[in-house]
Amino acid sequence: MATLILTLPRTGLQTGSVVDYVLSPDGLAAGKASSAPLALLPSAGTGRVTETLLLVGAAHLSWHRVQLPKGAAANSARLRAVLEGLLEDQLLDDPATLHFALAPGAAKDASTWVAVCDKAWLRNGLQTLEAAGITVARIVPELVPDAPADAKQGATAEAGSLYAIDNAGQPLLLHASASGVTPWPLQASTVALLQWPQDAPLRAEPAVSVLAEQLFGRSVQLQSRPERALAACQSDWDLAQLDLVNNQRSRSLKRLGGAARALMQAPRWRAARWSLLALIAVNLLGLNVRAGAEHAALQAQRKAIDAVLTGTFPATQVVVDAPVQMQRAVAALQQNAGTLGARDFETLLGAWALAAPTAPAPSGLDFANGELRLQGVALAAGALAETTQALKARGYTLRATGADLTLRGAP
Repeated sequence: MATLILTLPRTGLQTGSVVDYVLSPDGLAAGKASSAPLALLPSAGTGRVTETLLLVGAAHLSWHRVQLPKGAAANSARLRAVLEGLLEDQLLDDPATLHFALAPGAAKDASTWVAVCDKAWLRNGLQTLEAAGITVARIVPELVPDAPADAKQGATAEAGSLYAIDNAGQPLLLHASASGVTPWPLQASTVALLQWPQDAPLRAEPAVSVLAEQLFGRSVQLQSRPERALAACQSDWDLAQLDLVNNQRSRSLKRLGGAARALMQAPRWRAARWSLLALIAVNLLGLNVRAGAEHAALQAQRKAIDAVLTGTFPATQVVVDAPVQMQRAVAALQQNAGTLGARDFETLLGAWALAAPTAPAPSGLDFANGELRLQGVALAAGALAETTQALKARGYTLRATGADLTLRGAP
């Protein structure tokens, strides 16, 4: 699945703006990384991109931990007001001018992270992309707070992660930990203040790697901006929440589409996909084996029936339909021996007399092709049902047609 990752410029997005982008052929490896105007982005009319993601830089987001009241997460209109009230004392700007997004899986009565950014800046970027014919599937933050470390993870995990980046020519240090994501200037005073553990992870972009090594006094792990963007897109975060969602139906469809794409393409579902394919293959193989066994059993039964026919009537040269041929052969033997068969006139009339001894005499009889038609016999519903059951027990069928009854023997 080809994925296009766009970075929202810090100065805002305009029609003629140049946008940094990463085009990944599979959502895992960084393919082409460059900058281009909106009209020249790979998604504009090429048909190669199946998903477009919008990346919000870490410097444009602030992170706040809140305790949601009961039922707040179930109503977006109420949630917006609740978040404004909870964060009013923690924000420097007017809450009405800010956009809020909850962490994935936020539930009522739970402590959760809230990402905050400028609403007009983000909304304008989305509208500009929509006007250019670019539909954004998900809005992801560049960095998110780390999960709280448990006792087994130790101090290294508690310290979090550091990222040295080049922010429009200004060296910046991003600290992602269980306390949030904090930007710092990349300078000696910051390094001294952090007291960063020697064994804790330290990543740096190539442009500021030398400066980071000098300040921290040890080697760093190189991580380019496209690699960090791809890593950010692997999270479940989506900042398109609350007033950035048109309606609940479109939001649900987006979630279903994202879940389907993740199931089909995401690396974390690769084992599940292989397991599902293996299960389908095993079932298909089992069905083929079972079908082969059933076919062989059916052929064996047919051969056994054919053997009975040819063994009982050796004069049979070709077996086409063994049951029918055997019935005809038995009927021929009965006729030659003068024995009455189940479909002869006398047999049918005798069966009627035994099953309905008190029935009125028919006004007429008509016999043809093994069927006896009793004309003018009117039976009550109860008597007709009782007679039909009695004849059925002897292997005969009785059918009422108007004022007539038709009696047929077993084939």
